[in-house]
Amino acid sequence: MKIIKLFMASLMLFLPVSLQAMDHSKPLMLQDDFYKEYWEQHFLFEDGSFVTSRFLVANFPWPVGKDHGIMVTTVVSPDGKRTIIKNGRGPDEWGFDKEKFDLFIHVHRLKSQGNKHEIHIGTKDGNRVNVAVTSPGVPLDHQRYDKKKRYMESSFYMPFVTGQGQWNVLDEETQAFVSGGGKVQGFGTHVIFNGRVEKLLKNWLRVSGLRADGKDQPVPFLSSIKRADGSEDTLLTLRNSDNDIAKFSNITLKYKDIKKGNNHSTYPTVIEVTARNDEASLIGTIRFTRKIDHFNINEHLNFFERNFAESRASVANYRYIADYDLSYVTEKGSTKLTGKALSEYKDILPPKKKKNKRRKRR
Repeated sequence: MKIIKLFMASLMLFLPVSLQAMDHSKPLMLQDDFYKEYWEQHFLFEDGSFVTSRFLVANFPWPVGKDHGIMVTTVVSPDGKRTIIKNGRGPDEWGFDKEKFDLFIHVHRLKSQGNKHEIHIGTKDGNRVNVAVTSPGVPLDHQRYDKKKRYMESSFYMPFVTGQGQWNVLDEETQAFVSGGGKVQGFGTHVIFNGRVEKLLKNWLRVSGLRADGKDQPVPFLSSIKRADGSEDTLLTLRNSDNDIAKFSNITLKYKDIKKGNNHSTYPTVIEVTARNDEASLIGTIRFTRKIDHFNINEHLNFFERNFAESRASVANYRYIADYDLSYVTEKGSTKLTGKALSEYKDILPPKKKKNKRRKRR
């Protein structure tokens, strides 16, 4: 029996990474030139404000170098004003705890223990965000995608978030601090790339249903990734008030009412959904109805960062509050599911090819 146990333990060391669950507690610190790994949180507050935070570990071209930690937070106040909090640190100036989930970049911190999660942003400069949330249940994982020794892994390590939070930012027009907060809903994503983004990802739709006070009905969670080769990987679940989750397969999404964004990107504003499992079907429509924020990732870069970003993909983000209208059909009958959702559509465009300038012959 001991020999069998030793054999099984040694075999685990040689299993491909795709068969192992992602470790959400610490970065892999790969040495690949295009390695990028991030933990991203989307929070909608009850006052209508919206906060995202991203803790990024990445390798960059010379002269920046490898093993950099970057934190970018966006605060959108209820009136639509956007404030960006950003800090980057080189090797040995940021870190993480190898024994538990505790990642820090400058004064910004991302911590988790069990299903409890804490995010602390900008505690020394006046602009700050503090959020404490819980996320019941296990992570929701997309399939690992491998292509010519390059791969992408993605997981919702916080798929259903509820809790409390506060934010405080400086309004540059009035030079006064503005505050907000209260109850929070949202989700958190963990993503790993070891190749060019545009070679692994074409677009990504995320829709997270928001639970309304006094409304006891299942809420949807949808994530659909379209790969660079045209293949798709879609997650669709319904979660009830007891945190029981129904997963669907045979999912078909039709994107309609396509809009043009900046830098030749596009995004849908209507998504028609058809899905089934062994016991039920889910059919209906999701509509992007209230704009939260549109931006290209290059808008968050300074002049120096843009210079080396020219060789990298353009990432356009379209964030909305959506309305969903779905019919949940089981053997017991049909149930109408309606409500609001926190949504984002991400469009990836390859970097522009530089034209070769021919020298004129004298």
